[in-house]
Amino acid sequence: NAADNIFFINLENYYMKTSEEVQEMREVVGSILEPIGKKVHTIANYDNFNVSPHLVDEYVEMVKYAANFYESVTRYTTSTFLRMKLGDELEKRGVSPHIYESKEEARKVLAYDETL
Repeated sequence: NAADNIFFINLENYYMKTSEEVQEMREVVGSILEPIGKKVHTIANYDNFNVSPHLVDEYVEMVKYAANFYESVTRYTTSTFLRMKLGDELEKRGVSPHIYESKEEARKVLAYDETL
């Protein structure tokens, strides 16, 4: 949403199984956000997302790279388990998780951050 400076990432039902997929996601995010020339607010849908355990470190490094383009980021998934698992993995690696239960909740928090 260019008018609101919001970038929406839909990872719903995505299972990241290979290093090539992580690299492809990095390239796609960079190719979309770098030309904008300013940081964006980001909302990421992680419903039913999964990443192979051997790729977690590489995936989190990609998330850190993408964060260079973010003014702020919120994530959401309806899965309590995934919120805990993803949140723990991000936090262990120094990334603030900001994971919520719904898109509406993530958007509301993002809107609140914009007023600060």
